[in-house]
Amino acid sequence: MNAQTPIADVLKEIDPATGKAKDSAKEFTVVGVVATRVTLPDDKVVAFVIDKAGEPALQVLTDAKSGAALVPRTEVKASGTLGESPLGTALQIKAGSLSVTASNKMFGLSEQRGGAFFKDASSLAGRYVQLTNVAIAPGPFGSTGTAIAKSADGSEVSLLIGKGAFKREAPGENVNVFGIPVKIGDQWKLAASLFRSTRAKEAQAIGFKRTCLTCHNPDTKLIGPPYREVAARYKNDPEALNVLMNQMEKGGVGKWGPVPMPPQAAVTPEERKALAEWIMSYRWDAVLAD
Repeated sequence: MNAQTPIADVLKEIDPATGKAKDSAKEFTVVGVVATRVTLPDDKVVAFVIDKAGEPALQVLTDAKSGAALVPRTEVKASGTLGESPLGTALQIKAGSLSVTASNKMFGLSEQRGGAFFKDASSLAGRYVQLTNVAIAPGPFGSTGTAIAKSADGSEVSLLIGKGAFKREAPGENVNVFGIPVKIGDQWKLAASLFRSTRAKEAQAIGFKRTCLTCHNPDTKLIGPPYREVAARYKNDPEALNVLMNQMEKGGVGKWGPVPMPPQAAVTPEERKALAEWIMSYRWDAVLAD
């Protein structure tokens, strides 16, 4: 296997004028953290990996079987050559070369942008971006792999959401959308990694106030399970909110190991609902990675 090449150096091998690989025969080995993944209608998987916070991501392309390892926040190592993908030029992963080297890795903070920015997002191409406070048309997502997010100023951004969201109901409230800007043809789109409620900070404040975050963390296991895992377990359960609110009110043991969760009598019904909605917003991490 070739020596590891920094992702920034691999990106230099893509001609900025044409967007094509300068040398389609040269093989590279890269290590990076998956920022977002899109499963296309033909079951090809495109992911964007980052090796240094704040730097652009490299697009990688593989089949559905290998792509199952390209879970966001997972560090991976892969080898391949540069070639065309449905979303531009990508590192086409060589069979058998993809491996997972670590899980639950951070890749830097998002850069906040409004919808108008996507008229020309070239200044942040490939970077991890937060599209703030947008509405997505209600109803189930279609099979096209795209959706439209509308900002308060009326500007619209096309989202790439992948087939995992097909037939699922869009968020019923305004959200912040995190992902990677990518240019397809003459249009800038956002390859979505996750949706997060614009009220997340309010719910997080309740979590601190009621000491929920003493035992839980959104991303990593403490005494109790991380919220991402809770949301992933219940992502297909229509009664998930009621299950979580009941768990807060009455406590329980056995669902996540031997450590009991005591009843949270001080948490009001309104607070339980806000916390449950916040926790379940993490289901989109799993849905968009499907």
